[in-house]
Amino acid sequence: MVVTEPSQVPRLCRTLSSHPALHRHVRTVRTFISASFGKLTTIKACYGQGGYLMQAGTIQLPSLTGLRFFAALAVVLYHMRLYFAPIGDGLVVFSYGFTGVSFFFILSGFVLTWSHQEGARPGKFYWNRFARIWPLHVLTMVLAIFAPPLPASSGTAWGAAPFVLTLTQAWIPGSPYLTAFNGVSWSLSCEAFFYLLFPALSRRIGASGRLRRLFVLVPVTLLALAAGLSAAASTSAADYILGPMPIYRLGEFVLGMCLAKTMTRGWRPRFNLLHASVLLILLTAGLFVASIVSNGMARPFPVLFANLVMIPGFLMLIAAAAASDISGRMTLLTSRSLVQLGEWSYALYLVHELVIRVGRPIVLNTSVVGGIGLASLAVVVSILLSGVLHEFGEKPAEKWLRRRYLLRPDPQRVQHP
Repeated sequence: MVVTEPSQVPRLCRTLSSHPALHRHVRTVRTFISASFGKLTTIKACYGQGGYLMQAGTIQLPSLTGLRFFAALAVVLYHMRLYFAPIGDGLVVFSYGFTGVSFFFILSGFVLTWSHQEGARPGKFYWNRFARIWPLHVLTMVLAIFAPPLPASSGTAWGAAPFVLTLTQAWIPGSPYLTAFNGVSWSLSCEAFFYLLFPALSRRIGASGRLRRLFVLVPVTLLALAAGLSAAASTSAADYILGPMPIYRLGEFVLGMCLAKTMTRGWRPRFNLLHASVLLILLTAGLFVASIVSNGMARPFPVLFANLVMIPGFLMLIAAAAASDISGRMTLLTSRSLVQLGEWSYALYLVHELVIRVGRPIVLNTSVVGGIGLASLAVVVSILLSGVLHEFGEKPAEKWLRRRYLLRPDPQRVQHP
């Protein structure tokens, strides 16, 4: 059976999974995914305890790329609320923009699991991840030397350089190294830890029964740790362990992995992007209400719990967006412009703090109206710079480094006399 439209893939898989022969055999169907997918791929369907399986790696999910831009923009506007004082109150709606980092951690686990090929060598995976994040990290670290520091940043702390370069700065509790050079790079320290564990985690969480347990166990563990440490530990210890500490943030990454594994086994959400978006709005509104009730809106709801509150919404949004792409639907998120901005999101995340640092002294000495104009200009400049960095720094460096790996001799192919 030949499938000519992406929207036919789920129906085909349901048909195959119900076929009696699939109790004993694995059927492979070659399908041509046209339009937004544009490549020949293989869908494997087999019936068993976990339902049918999909070889998902070659099915592109452009909606998730589009979502990356909005998550990065939320972080940008959150930092502007913090550091552009004259207009801070006008950006109060972005008080919880920091939860965009949680979204990135979940999305990272989902995308890596979705694109992972069973049997792939860990060495190649590690090298590709290094090629993906390290070059632009180092470039923005160097650029940060020339930008004025922020009040909450350590600025150019040369003693931190070895830790920042090796992405280990998040492992040093109570240290100014966490925000040294480019302060937002602490999250890359968490990502590096996730990448290190990913090959082993991917093998161990594949069983369907284990997936169901993890969907319950991980959130319960995160919530119990947050509640326990908030009550028993000092504020600084709780802020570190439940904030930038990679071991704690691993839970978000694992939830993204579990969601991807579940969807490759054929599960599809009964909700759509609109439903997921409404839930996110309601959860965010709930955080504002909690802040008003607890402290009269004097400060946002604690970061430790705000991230946990938003996790269900992020999981729903990712699931709905992925399901939309699998079915071949075209949405705003799959538009060429948003996908392009999503591809720039990593550069936007890394460069925006440097733009804020340069613009902050000017904004502090202007009126509210002037501050709004300068903040808008800062957003535009950040996006434009992210495009430049992506096209002329990030992409070429990643391509060159990946090629270096391919040119390395393969020990399994070396012929010995």
